[in-house]
Amino acid sequence: MLYCTPPRPWFIINTMNKKYIVSLLVVLSLVLTGVANAASTIGTNMSTTGTFTVTPATDSATSIRFQNAAGTNYFIANSTSSRIGIGAAPSTVFEVQGTASASYLMTANSLQVAGVASVAYSRFGTDATGHSLAATQDVLFSGLTEFNGNAFFDAKVGIGDTGPSTVFEVQGTASASYFFTQNTIQVAGVPGATASVAYSRFGTATTGHATDIDASNDLLLTGALEVDGNAFFDSKASVSGNFQTSGRVIADTAASHSFQGDLRVSSNLIIGAAAASSSAGLYVAEFVGGTGTASFYFGGTNASTTGSCFQLKSTTGAWIYMRFNQSATTPTLSTIRCQ
Repeated sequence: MLYCTPPRPWFIINTMNKKYIVSLLVVLSLVLTGVANAASTIGTNMSTTGTFTVTPATDSATSIRFQNAAGTNYFIANSTSSRIGIGAAPSTVFEVQGTASASYLMTANSLQVAGVASVAYSRFGTDATGHSLAATQDVLFSGLTEFNGNAFFDAKVGIGDTGPSTVFEVQGTASASYFFTQNTIQVAGVPGATASVAYSRFGTATTGHATDIDASNDLLLTGALEVDGNAFFDSKASVSGNFQTSGRVIADTAASHSFQGDLRVSSNLIIGAAAASSSAGLYVAEFVGGTGTASFYFGGTNASTTGSCFQLKSTTGAWIYMRFNQSATTPTLSTIRCQ
């Protein structure tokens, strides 16, 4: 090692032997010109008020190294790859191994967190995008993401979807404790392909009762409906097809046990049995008493009810009327109308 001490005044050097003066000048010239290849150590502080330039004789991975007292490198300059490393040998242009802090972080290109391979988009993790992220403002999160505050999305959001066609779209199973919507709901439609309607619906068919089904609280069911519990209809119920029940049909209100309007049957009416007694269905109406007597009640409890009259057709097609007169044991047939 060559240790440099403060130079002596010239008058001291002038008194020295000439051969020592020549030797000293040769050594100083080697140090100042960089010809000497031996390592040099500066024992005291070194400062400069100008430019400090270090030019290695040969590029290497450790052209400049700053070490602690134990000899561990904490600053390395790699002149071969033009890289600077703090805490370890650098594999990128500027690399810090350990915790680093900055008041602001600004980059003109993408941001890569938890990896060293660069891509065109920013990412947290090392996974590759599956959704065509291609710009520096695009961000891929490989791991979990937590938002403790509000999150605002000005564009469409797709979960499990390669390209959402609606504002928020989930491909797969989703769950929620509650579901609220101020508008209609559309079930079994194709996002982006199924047009929205003014009413809620299960299916993609349109209503045939546009004057009644026209609001968000109206519901259209295209497919079958199963109700295992009670079903309550506080208003009218209209059935355009068959109405089938395996139990009883009870018309009941708090005031009476009757229908409030007309009861019309356009096909055969069978009362008292599960099947018609005539397999050919020759009877328009059948009243079957089962194993007992079929009982019928015609009349009313009101005192103004004076009798029962049946309007029938004869074999010639003429109308005849059947009445039961007081004290008579057989009905009376006549052409006198019931009303």
